[in-house]
Formats: sequence, structure tokens, C-alpha cells
Amino acid sequence: MIDLPFHYISRKSNLSNQKPPLLIMLHGYGSNEKDLFSFTKSIPEKYTIVSIRAPLDLGMGFAWYNIGLDHFGNKVYDTKMAIEARESITNYINLCHKKFNTNPLLTTLIGFSQGAILCNAIALTSPVGIKNIISLSGGIDKEIIKLSKENLNSVSFYFSHGIFDDVLPFKQAKESLDLLKTNNIDFHFEDFPTGHGVSPENFKSMLKWLISNS
Repeated sequence: MIDLPFHYISRKSNLSNQKPPLLIMLHGYGSNEKDLFSFTKSIPEKYTIVSIRAPLDLGMGFAWYNIGLDHFGNKVYDTKMAIEARESITNYINLCHKKFNTNPLLTTLIGFSQGAILCNAIALTSPVGIKNIISLSGGIDKEIIKLSKENLNSVSFYFSHGIFDDVLPFKQAKESLDLLKTNNIDFHFEDFPTGHGVSPENFKSMLKWLISNS
């Protein structure tokens, strides 16, 4: 019996004759495991899906790491806690493969906002076995990444962002992708006339990309 350290909700694959792909969901700051799990009804049934609740209890939701304000009112992030979250989730993914008997070479991560930032950090630090990353309203934080020297081109990246996002500004998020360009890592990026969220059009496009990369 394998116990998973984070609370989660899941949906098992409909495949019975082979190890299915694993899809992990990481919610954003102040949300919970039920948020992205609402996507499940539209995601192909071949996936075993695990949506994880972040461990930091904010009272009205959960977070993977702390976000605060400095003396000038600028956002500051607990980098140490974020790196610890990155490592904990990486280990959690390995445990999920064992618990649900999924294919360790076919892992997809979907994250929103803070969860998306962590998805990107996990894939760029420990890319082995990761097939797809779907990063919604997130970006790349190079401070929490130890860039892998191999296997990076085996990961397919999808990024989307609202051009009116006032939580994680569009310009900041898009410029953070320069890390990928500098290291010749291919990715797909889409923008939408929305704020900090996932519009129906964004969801349809993301789903189409996932199916084409399955």
C-alpha cells in the first residue's frame, strides 16, 4: 500500500491492457484540488488523473509556497519553499506512478498560476518521463529551477496567458519564456483577451493541443 503525502482526488484510466499515461494537476495560490479537476470530464479517458491539494493552508484556500509584499508593495516569493515544493511534487509524481500503475515515461502536468510555475520548474529541472506541460496563466521562475542538461527537448510545452492579467502581468510572464528561447527549447504560446483565468476559448485550444500531443 503506497500512501501519498498530499491530499488528492483522482480519476482512473479506462485502459486495462497497458499502463496508462498519468496526468497531474497543480492548482493556483488560494485554490484547491477541485479547481482544475473540473477539466476532467473533457480530458481523454485514457489518462489517470491526480489533482493535488497544496500543503500550505491559507484558511480560505491552499498554496504551494508563500507570497508576500516588500516595503515597496512589490510581490516577494518564498524561493526556498518553492524549491522544496518542486522537489516534493517530483517525488509525489514517482509515487503516483507506483500507486496507480501508470507509465512513468508518459507524464503530463497541468498547472494554473503558482501551480503552472511549479510545473515548469519540475519539467526544466527533472524532465525524465515528462511528456507534456500545460502552463496556464503562469510563467518561468528561473530562481527555482536547476536547469537539466539533458532530456529537455523530449518535453512539449504549452503556455497560455491573458493579456489583461493583473495578477501575473502578461509582459512579465511572456518575457520569462526567454529562458526557453535561450536554451533552444521549443514551446507553443497563446494569448487571450482575458484576465487571470482560463476562458472557454483557452480551454478548447489547450484541450486540442493536449489531444494532438497525446
